[in-house]
Amino acid sequence: MTRPIDLSREARQAASASLRRVLADELDVEIGALQADLVLDRVIQDLGPILYNRAITDARAVIAARAEDMDEALYGLQRQTDLR
Repeated sequence: MTRPIDLSREARQAASASLRRVLADELDVEIGALQADLVLDRVIQDLGPILYNRAITDARAVIAARAEDMDEALYGLQRQTDLR
């Protein structure tokens, strides 16, 4: 099940303002708020899934490392027995 990538109102406003600044500073392109919102929607649509999947891959690596650490800790808790 795929859910859309939603930003909070504050995050959306900050991203839109940042996009406008980058375009103005780097490319000398001035766009309005509505245009920035449309570009932001497209960037989220196109790049969002790629970035999301990368975040999932990174999270899986962290979880795997933690699981390995826990496994080693559990082996350390095992008690010696004389039974064979």
